[in-house]
Amino acid sequence: MGKVLAGVAMVSAMLLPGAPAVGAGSAGLGELKAAQLETQAQVRALVSRLDRLEADNRSLRGENDALRTELRDATERRDAEIEYLRAEAAGLREQGAATAGELQTLEGVDWASRVRLKGDLRIRDENITTERVVGDDATAQVEDAADRNRMRYRARLSAEARVTDSTSVVLGIASGEGDPRSTNQTFGDTGSGKGVRFDLAYADWSPAPGTGVLLGKHRQPFRRTGQSLFFDADINPEGVAVTYERNAFSAAAYGWWLQEGYDEDPDGDNEDANILGLQLGTRFPLLGGESRLAAHYYDCGACRGNSPFWSGGDANGNTTVTGGSDAVQVLKYDYDVLVLSGEVDLELLGQPLVIWADWARNLASGVEHDLAYGVGALLGRAAAARSWEAAVLYQSMDKDAMFAQLVDSDFADGRTDGDGWMFRFGYAPVSNVVLNAAWMLNRLYKDVAPVEGPGYSVGSGLDYQRLQLDVNYRF
Repeated sequence: MGKVLAGVAMVSAMLLPGAPAVGAGSAGLGELKAAQLETQAQVRALVSRLDRLEADNRSLRGENDALRTELRDATERRDAEIEYLRAEAAGLREQGAATAGELQTLEGVDWASRVRLKGDLRIRDENITTERVVGDDATAQVEDAADRNRMRYRARLSAEARVTDSTSVVLGIASGEGDPRSTNQTFGDTGSGKGVRFDLAYADWSPAPGTGVLLGKHRQPFRRTGQSLFFDADINPEGVAVTYERNAFSAAAYGWWLQEGYDEDPDGDNEDANILGLQLGTRFPLLGGESRLAAHYYDCGACRGNSPFWSGGDANGNTTVTGGSDAVQVLKYDYDVLVLSGEVDLELLGQPLVIWADWARNLASGVEHDLAYGVGALLGRAAAARSWEAAVLYQSMDKDAMFAQLVDSDFADGRTDGDGWMFRFGYAPVSNVVLNAAWMLNRLYKDVAPVEGPGYSVGSGLDYQRLQLDVNYRF
């Protein structure tokens, strides 16, 4: 502004001294003054305009500074937000990974919660002493056979998986070579590897409360009294079964396949050996405990004239005849067996006491030796630490009273046509470990001697003893 005023003064000075007619006359001076005043007015207008321009410039500079500050603040905020979002994204990724891990863990826990494993291992020392018949005619003699001692083991493992709320699948493996009545393996053969087989493979569907439908290779669907030996506990039949238990009533119906009979010739033997059975039972209070009664009937279909034996082997005491196109030993009789059972659960000396009895008869026509019965008692229960049990049993089974492929594999050498006693004691030093001892004093061939002919019979009532010492581990 000072420069502008200096310029105005300079312009005035230049105009006044340079006026040619200043001293000459008043008319020329007046024109000069008028011109000077006009020029001064123009200068003042210019100065005012310049002031406004400077003011506008200052305002623009202030606005520009404010914009720069605002932009800088916005940039800093943006950078802070970016860093925050990066940190949040990293946290979310970590949380997502943790959630995925937890989900996998939960899925694993859910799977594990639907599967239940159990199993057992038994180590056994077994001693067998028996008599035998030497010879096959009237000169045959009875003498002592060599004593036998062997070590054996049994290993079983099964898994039960819940498929739906009403359906489970059970798979089980066990030691053994396929014998349906035994999962034992004998030590020996220079420590060779031993066989393992599928022992269970079935589905269990419960369509209604108290009802079960078993399909596959399943556990025996009917009830066995006490420690009865009418049926071997290791047998897991193959087929279908329907069970029902509600209040005091129980029932089991089943159909099992024993052997496929197939011949390419349509006129050949194409009958499948099978067993159809039904058991009805009830329970009721008696003498301060619970009692059970059951009636059980089974029919061995297509068994007569057939050889439904494991691995084509022994009839296990049932009567056979030579038959068929291959001239093999086949069953002589049908097996339409009625089994009546009773059991009473009591208490004695602070210990559980179970007393049971079984009676059976083969109702098929033409059968001579058709009756079986057994009675027994069990005191105590070896389960918890330092618990014990003791049992005694007497059993007699005629040669054709029952289908011999199903009877216990140890008592009377695993055959029908035998009788005798069994004594058993068990002790659990700790939970899930049980020591057992079983002693069987039996007679073999009580009905029919192994060597017979016109006027002679040799070997009836052979002595047979079996002592078993076991260590059982359950898990």
